[in-house]
Amino acid sequence: MEQTSMQALLQADEERLRHTLRADDSIEKSREQSLETLHEELGSLLLRYNAACAPDRMRQALADCVTAAVRDSLGLLKAAGAEKETARRESSGWAMLLLLIAAVAAAASVLLFGRARLVGAVCAGAAVIAAFAAGRLWFRKQAVTVRPTLDPEALWHGLRRTSETMDQKIDAFCERAPEWAAAQEPAGGADALGEEELRLFGDLLEALYAENGDFALRQLAKIKPCLRALGIETEDFNGENAELFELFPSRHPGLTLRPALKAGDRLLLAGRATEQAE
Repeated sequence: MEQTSMQALLQADEERLRHTLRADDSIEKSREQSLETLHEELGSLLLRYNAACAPDRMRQALADCVTAAVRDSLGLLKAAGAEKETARRESSGWAMLLLLIAAVAAAASVLLFGRARLVGAVCAGAAVIAAFAAGRLWFRKQAVTVRPTLDPEALWHGLRRTSETMDQKIDAFCERAPEWAAAQEPAGGADALGEEELRLFGDLLEALYAENGDFALRQLAKIKPCLRALGIETEDFNGENAELFELFPSRHPGLTLRPALKAGDRLLLAGRATEQAE
């Protein structure tokens, strides 16, 4: 059976998602709405991916990790702000008209200054004022409103590349996971024995070769501390823990023949004890 991928699930939503993003940009005119659309789409992808990979807990966990990172990073698209800016543009007829008036007034001032100084002076003043006003109006300031937008096509292609990367990372991790797990498994064989265990076995073998029973019994007393170091506890028979023991009839009740071995609440090896025969 072919493995489900984020990219394949996203491609199934392509038409609907692209239409929604275009509507958010042209109708809603809201960058926040576009980001909300992407956020919901990623959530839907994760739910469908996990449903398709229900038996594979590792893939589900990895998909959740990468999707959560992508969803949280969507907020970075809102980090840029937008402000009103003041632009300068070339004015239309007013500046040209005032400049023409200034030129005519200056020419009249030159012609009339010798005959009628007062009129010439007035024309000269009008020329200066008209020229000054034309210069101020030649480039007029205008407030421009900037609306931040998100390109729907760029968003779609970016999300598609992101889904492809998510699939690659999930597949790469799942391929390497068995190798990493094998490398982290505790060593078996001789490497599994610690220094205390090796010393105990050595002493017991020495007692065996020397045929020294007393020495062997003294070494056996070290077994309990070794087991305790491995997380294994011994429990003697006390009459109330019969479920942990194999009981044998005897004239001597409550005698522990072999202690039960436990790791926490788990019984590793049943003990042996005697109970008085009726």
